[in-house]
Amino acid sequence: MSWIEKAIDTLLINGEGEIHSRIESLGNKLEIEGTKAKGYCYSLKLNAQGVPRANDLIEFVATKIVDYSIPKKMQDEAKEYLIKTGSSSKIIDLQNKAKTLFTDLKKTGEFGEMLLYILVQEILGYPQLISKMTLKTSERMHYHGADGIHVKYETANDSLSLYWGESKMEKNSNTAIKHCFESLKGFLLDTYGYKSTQSRDLQLITNNLNQNINNPALEDILVRYFDLDDNLSNKLNYKGVCFVGFDSKNYPSNPMETTMEELTELFNSDLNKWLKNSGKHIKSHINLEKFEIHIFLIPFPSVQEFRDYFIELVSK
Repeated sequence: MSWIEKAIDTLLINGEGEIHSRIESLGNKLEIEGTKAKGYCYSLKLNAQGVPRANDLIEFVATKIVDYSIPKKMQDEAKEYLIKTGSSSKIIDLQNKAKTLFTDLKKTGEFGEMLLYILVQEILGYPQLISKMTLKTSERMHYHGADGIHVKYETANDSLSLYWGESKMEKNSNTAIKHCFESLKGFLLDTYGYKSTQSRDLQLITNNLNQNINNPALEDILVRYFDLDDNLSNKLNYKGVCFVGFDSKNYPSNPMETTMEELTELFNSDLNKWLKNSGKHIKSHINLEKFEIHIFLIPFPSVQEFRDYFIELVSK
């Protein structure tokens, strides 16, 4: 493993698999015909009473707001202060700052963006390169750009893979998938140039790396991949990570109504439809099928209820 790969690995913030006590795998790395995309399908788990662990998942995601929204360098400094002084004041301060960054707009997609962040780190193992939340100018505004930016170093050919992230949570699965790839396409297909979809994000990455990376040597080498005047920029590969959440009537409305095995069987009958729709919408954009894309598909009892509860939690 090269020093660059090791340094990038230090940016990774993941737990000990706690997410898997809340979501059930229906299939990983599933082929999406006619594309280079892979599907990762999950459902919510049921507890012993047969109730979906919906609110529990939201509460778990909400505990990650500092990890997600505060630059890694600031997190490292707060941890060092805790070790040095025994005081958690700096960490609490970061938590308060993180909460002020989230919007209270009813249609916010920030829950989906955070869940995408967790899934990419926990399941794919790709760290976040830059925290977009600190780039917002107002808590009532959304950051206009990719929903996430993750990175992976490829030792074999000295290349850097940049994973552009998009998340969509809508009532209908087909519509959510369609809108997800409509948003993602520009980040993968646009050519370089100041008018490209990626240009603003790439500039923000370059200008803010020193706030996110607590490693000058890594910062110096990464900047070269984003500098169009440097030959390393020819080894910057664009790829995609997506999260699509949607409503499903498969979940039980009463306790002890359905077992986890029965629920899984219901969702397994829907898998081919989700994957087929994903392939259809990828191939509706010329050349998008040639890109490596990882798409997480998760049905929910109600995406709007998820939004409402998430806003309530982070607003406290």
